[in-house]
Amino acid sequence: MSDERVVHAACPHDCPDTCAMLVTVDDEGRAVRVAGDPDQPVTRGFLCGKVSNYLERVYSSDRLLHPLVRAGPKGAAEFRAVSWDEALDLVAGTLRGVRERHGGEAILPYSYLGTQGFLQSDTMSARVMNALGATNLERTICATAGIFGTVATQGPSPEVDPELWPHCRLIVCWGWNPLSTAPHLWRLILDARDAGARLVVVDPFRSRTARVADEHVRPLPGTDAALALGAMRSMLDAGLLDEEWCRAYTTGYDEVIARVAAEPVNYWASLCGVPAEQITRLGHDLALRQPSLVRLGVGAQRHAGAEMAYRTIACLPALAGSWRHTGGGLSYIPTAIAGAVDSSPLKRADLRPGPVRTINMSSLGAALTDPELDPPVAALVVWGSNPAQVAPDALAVRRGLSRSDLFTVVLEQFMTDTARYADVVLPATTQLEHLDALFSWGHHYLTWNDPAIAPRGEAKPNTEVFRLLAARLGLDDPCFSVTDEQMLAELFASAPGAVRLEELRRRGWAKIDLGQGAAPHAAGHFATPDGRLALRCDQLADRDVDPLPHYDPPAEVADPELSARLPLALLTPKTHLFLNSTFANQARQAGAQPEPYVVVHPDDATPRGIRDGSLVRLFNDRGDCVLPARVSDNARPGVLVAPMGWWGHPGAQATTSQRLTRLSRAPTFNDNRVELEPV
Repeated sequence: MSDERVVHAACPHDCPDTCAMLVTVDDEGRAVRVAGDPDQPVTRGFLCGKVSNYLERVYSSDRLLHPLVRAGPKGAAEFRAVSWDEALDLVAGTLRGVRERHGGEAILPYSYLGTQGFLQSDTMSARVMNALGATNLERTICATAGIFGTVATQGPSPEVDPELWPHCRLIVCWGWNPLSTAPHLWRLILDARDAGARLVVVDPFRSRTARVADEHVRPLPGTDAALALGAMRSMLDAGLLDEEWCRAYTTGYDEVIARVAAEPVNYWASLCGVPAEQITRLGHDLALRQPSLVRLGVGAQRHAGAEMAYRTIACLPALAGSWRHTGGGLSYIPTAIAGAVDSSPLKRADLRPGPVRTINMSSLGAALTDPELDPPVAALVVWGSNPAQVAPDALAVRRGLSRSDLFTVVLEQFMTDTARYADVVLPATTQLEHLDALFSWGHHYLTWNDPAIAPRGEAKPNTEVFRLLAARLGLDDPCFSVTDEQMLAELFASAPGAVRLEELRRRGWAKIDLGQGAAPHAAGHFATPDGRLALRCDQLADRDVDPLPHYDPPAEVADPELSARLPLALLTPKTHLFLNSTFANQARQAGAQPEPYVVVHPDDATPRGIRDGSLVRLFNDRGDCVLPARVSDNARPGVLVAPMGWWGHPGAQATTSQRLTRLSRAPTFNDNRVELEPV
């Protein structure tokens, strides 16, 4: 008789689907099956091509299972195995020395959502870094610019529950490729299509999702606000604006109408590179095919004008009257839902000995290489991220990581590009080996994760590593000995979002209920200062920003002088089977997409003598890389597409800029001018 047991788990990765998983463990304590929970309404019993073979990751022969200390040049991945005691003594002693010589700000933590878990992402780690007085890391590398724009317009919002998307008759995926990056949310879009919905994709690149859409709209990179303003003008011209709803539930309707009336659709078409008739059709469809939904992705907010682009797009559903309807409105990141469980108190900012400086994570290359930075970054502690591969201006990052006077500690599961540069590598557990609970930035569920198996080798959870480090550093506040169970109990003590810890743990998932109902903004109720959607945003005016929807152009893409010298714009989207750089070392995923490449439109390839499959050099003033070319009209003329994530050379990330957006200090990966030549 089998003694197999099934354990509730959660996919930990930085993905809006945040799947509930079921892990089957045999009587010897080995996980033998990982599957999607069939009862969770978004997961629906399946896992994506990235995660469905997760056991290969857990039991990989390449797992880091013992602490390592560097034994060769930085970047060479030459290490010797040591005990945890030796590794922790070295780390604690070095951090203590750095603090004594330069102050706590010379220590820089670097992490992101390698896990979305409340605990393992940044709780005990934050406590330790705060107590050391380490530099504050500004974590804006992903969705922050878009959040700024949408929240400025509608306040923190539950937005549209994805389970209600099947009610829609028009879904516009704007800067989003869910077929590759959110396959469970994609299933809900397919349900809507089965019921008669039309799917429009707005993306310069013909992605997998764009290839199967009813219509593909292809603006120039960074011109999304111009496209949105053109759609508004088309609604105005046709008398399709929902004046009644806007006068009842928005601020600034008359001013916005005057702004929109100032320029014809043709003007906006000339800026965004989309035919006027296609812009007109988009505007008419948004108003007439109700319920209509605009679902934003993160791809359209990687440029200097991103905040205003997302703010302007967020005004479209109001003007079209979409919020009236169940399923209609805007979806990007349901900020009210994602923030319902507030983990910030667990981080204990009060442990800081005083004010500390802030360094933005997208400026890591500059922070590590600036000789004038005072104090210098003398110690770098990395977990839940692989900045040598994913941070912008990656060659500058690697130059910084190569510094002989920089002490780098990396908590990792595998020997990533960043771990290769470490002085100490500490083996981290996978999701099947630790306790956690996870939020979602794509749906309305929290997900529980029980440890299914014992940690392999000497791997330890991030929380435990930082507890041990705190003890070595002499940090004796009682908060450093609190267990993971105790932290989760504290996190859910008030039943945030009507979620009780017992229910979450028993079932494996629980839906957040803020009382939003099926149509949360049909009668307004926006979490803005006046409770109305801000077509005119006075908070922006207070920051000397135009308070009305407008087009704020990209920096490099719209620069005529730079365009003359570097005539091609470059996009660096995610791949189909990697998540950023995660999974790039796994055989199945890497076998399906074995090498990086750049997609080049025939109009750009032919005059440069570039043939399909030939090697090309992609370059600008920041760096260069050599990639095979895929000549295809999946890229639009004047725009290259080089997906990111492969380990080794950073590829197109060698050319991306460390420039930050003005209002939210977010990265500008896709605001990038380059040139191309055959090798």
